[in-house]
Amino acid sequence: MAKRKRETNQDQISRWIKEGRGKGEGSNYKPWLTIHDVPSKGMVTRSKGWKTERIHHVLSDLELHYFFTLEWSDSVIDIREQYPLLPIERTLEIAEFLGVKHPTDPKSNEFVVMTTDFFITVKTEKGIGYKARQIKPASNLKKREGEKFAIEQQFYKELGIDWGIVTDKDFSEIFIKNMDLIYNAKYLSYSGLNEKIVHRIAPTLFNEISTSKEPLSMVALQCDEKFGFELGTCLFIVKYLIANKYWLADMEQEINPTKKVNLLINNRSQIYKGKEMFG
Repeated sequence: MAKRKRETNQDQISRWIKEGRGKGEGSNYKPWLTIHDVPSKGMVTRSKGWKTERIHHVLSDLELHYFFTLEWSDSVIDIREQYPLLPIERTLEIAEFLGVKHPTDPKSNEFVVMTTDFFITVKTEKGIGYKARQIKPASNLKKREGEKFAIEQQFYKELGIDWGIVTDKDFSEIFIKNMDLIYNAKYLSYSGLNEKIVHRIAPTLFNEISTSKEPLSMVALQCDEKFGFELGTCLFIVKYLIANKYWLADMEQEINPTKKVNLLINNRSQIYKGKEMFG
């Protein structure tokens, strides 16, 4: 799909506000920017989000990597990407106070609405809290970026919201690879599967994986034949059970289907409590 006209002007800002961009929560949230609005290698998540059950717009690989960490975290309950700092009048005031240039559109030279890569809702011991995070390569943390970050930091400071920067140095490559492997298996979209079937065969599948010296993919194929499934079904089930934390895997160790994989049953999961789940 072709990119939309990217030039920013005040009419466009007013129109986006009326469209509800930057508003809502969970599945109802609309990001201020989508992949069609920016000159980047942006992408949408390939399936609906784990926390929000909606498609997310991330504008770089680094944003996707951080998004994976948010999805995996038990404390995160909502993720809002490309979150706008509104009203724009406030960031203009802050920029003037700090003596730095407010971001402008390079084509129209008009002021643009600043955005935070991720606005996160979290569960804390004190209740619901919020965090704002910018995602940038460490090599991009130069003077001009620092000026824009100063505006953003002050904006959130006034709201009492924790703001910070995340760089590529904060990510585990193995964790990201593992999340990329299992991310699309969060929901039972595989043909012919439902919760009842998965939970009925899970104990046998787990036992086969645990006792066999064969690679995970080979064991999964053998179980496909044993249960009469289409080839690939049991490997998808393994990913599904890991993604939903019914089975526990060390996410800092590569989950490689061509090798043996060590798994544990999550005893805290209600799904596996009770003998009926193992019968």
